Amino acid sequence: MLNAKALLFVGLSGFLFACSANGGADKAAADSAAAHEQAIRKTNEQWLALIRDHDAAAVSNLYTADGAMMAPGAPIAQGQPALEKAWSGLMQMPGFGLTFEADQILVASGGDMALDRGTYQLSLDGPDGATKDIGKYVVVWRNVDGQWKVAADIFNSDGAASN
Repeated sequence: MLNAKALLFVGLSGFLFACSANGGADKAAADSAAAHEQAIRKTNEQWLALIRDHDAAAVSNLYTADGAMMAPGAPIAQGQPALEKAWSGLMQMPGFGLTFEADQILVASGGDMALDRGTYQLSLDGPDGATKDIGKYVVVWRNVDGQWKVAADIFNSDGAASN
């Protein structure tokens, strides 16, 4: 028969084991989220390279089959043919240049969805010369068969474009 001290020790040991096991699960989840975030950041780097190369077809393939881009002052572009057309139209504008940077990437606990929030800079040549637009964006990512794809992409300007 166990005395009170022994029972307390057994109970405390079980509690500490359960806490450390849960801590291991928490660490594994954090490691997984970090790996997903890195994969999204790497895809963002690829996206920027494709923009520099003016490769609208490849950019449209970064989206899910039903992915959508919601640009200001334009109808929604949904599905890869519409996305390619929208990106091609942007890229064909004189002086087109686009950069963006994620300020925050949050991965859902299931690893199937993520939110990417950040800022962008768009350069174009307008009738009055080169203009630069600065704004913000939100991208919703979906993990499709282990590959991160853009499900929704929306952005808007912080204000009037500057020369």
